[in-house]
Amino acid sequence: MKKTTRRTVLKTGITALTAAASATNVLAIPRLPGETRVLLLLGDYWHNGVAQESHWRRVLGPTGFRLMFAQSSQFVTPEALALADLFIVERYAGPDSLGYVPQGIIEDRPNGAPWMTAEQEDAIVANVRRGMGLISMHCSIWNPESKKYMELLGVEKPIMHGPVQHVRIHDINQSHPITKGVGDFDIVLDENFGAVLFPGKQTLLYKSTGQQDNRTDNAAWCREEGEGRVVALLFGHLPQPFQTKAAKQFMWRSAHWAMKRDIPPENLENGY
Repeated sequence: MKKTTRRTVLKTGITALTAAASATNVLAIPRLPGETRVLLLLGDYWHNGVAQESHWRRVLGPTGFRLMFAQSSQFVTPEALALADLFIVERYAGPDSLGYVPQGIIEDRPNGAPWMTAEQEDAIVANVRRGMGLISMHCSIWNPESKKYMELLGVEKPIMHGPVQHVRIHDINQSHPITKGVGDFDIVLDENFGAVLFPGKQTLLYKSTGQQDNRTDNAAWCREEGEGRVVALLFGHLPQPFQTKAAKQFMWRSAHWAMKRDIPPENLENGY
């Protein structure tokens, strides 16, 4: 049996700290020439981060964009945001469901990092104003204490979701490039978040109605802030909406529109 010494304990601790530091630094490394960098923070206890990451990779993989996934909220730093062309987030207010550790196998887990801190909120707002795109998905609307972030989204008051149910997407805006040409469609299972929006500060993209509670909500919109653009897409509680072709079209188009890029025809990897 290998004897555990103070030296090995210290060495293990230093290795862990180095790995954690590397995880932080990789999000703030210098940009490559011509690089388009997309920073993503996805997933929590109630929302399947595996499905979210898988489908964002499928949607944006063909673009050649550099997709960088933060494995903890703590890695969404002002430095990382300053280097991002686009930030995609699906996280409600509160600590990460799992605390981050760099080791492959663990017995104990630390508490999760907080989301979102005042520093992170200020950095998101500042970077959108300097030109970064933002896509706020589903439960990200539930950050009611982060007033600057909610105002950035154009939300006067978020509305808590109803039951998991069949959802109809309708009143689709046919004059906006994100939604033009897409007809009404159904999502087999999802949750309806909603919002009271500030009047005249955003463009509504579509509404949703739940089959069970018959509640109709503002379900997607976009707006500009400074030099940047913001898109809110409120689907995404379960994997089902990500398996819907029209939803993936909105993801593709929103990413390009938010970065002020021309929107090429959808090149959805593996169909949809």
